[in-house]
Amino acid sequence: MNISHNELVVMCSKAFAGLHRYNGEADIIANMVADLEMVGLHGIDHFINALALLAHEQDYPVEITTETAQQVTVDLHGYSILCHLPILLDYTVEKLTFQSQVILNIEQCHNRWLAFSELIKLSNIGLSVRAYWFNPLASHHVTYILNAGQILPEVYLYPTTLMPIKDTHIDPLHYLSIEINKHRISLPMPSITLKHIASTTLLTTKKNTWQRGITITPTAWKTIQQFAGAILVESNEQTY
Repeated sequence: MNISHNELVVMCSKAFAGLHRYNGEADIIANMVADLEMVGLHGIDHFINALALLAHEQDYPVEITTETAQQVTVDLHGYSILCHLPILLDYTVEKLTFQSQVILNIEQCHNRWLAFSELIKLSNIGLSVRAYWFNPLASHHVTYILNAGQILPEVYLYPTTLMPIKDTHIDPLHYLSIEINKHRISLPMPSITLKHIASTTLLTTKKNTWQRGITITPTAWKTIQQFAGAILVESNEQTY
């Protein structure tokens, strides 16, 4: 079945609102899902995975484990980035007042693909960004690189042998590192071991999706509707 961008945003917003979370803004999260889906990177699937996790999460505050002038490391204790990433990025960017580069390390987190649109917001304000993490389901490392002003990232998939995380105390399965820089970030050299999803490819997919609509399976749509149903039922009850 096909749905519009607006239909997806509205239903995802209601689905998150139905969870009654203290942390996280439904409209921002809904757009994080839609923006990833529009470029063909499976935003809907990642959101459904996140909903299953979010339904059982508690609203605990983020724990800052280490902090310096150029780096912030936080522990999400196995929770989704959806509720916390926007405010963590805002906090980290403030350090650029006195630095040319800062790094945000997020340990024990999930749903990292959905960082996509929040990273683009940094590019839109003139900052360059590199984010990377390990995808255990596909056994490769994912890197987004956005230089200042880019509207979509370059996405690179590395084999596990080229692991960028050197700290043996870090669990690479649930780790996200985001470098934010005032200067341009160099792109990796082409390699037969490196898969590159170009920003131009993402843009073409996005344009096509706007024209034809978003394809979603009935099962996936029903799942999102079920979570959204909690807030819809409450709205109906309040009208009586």
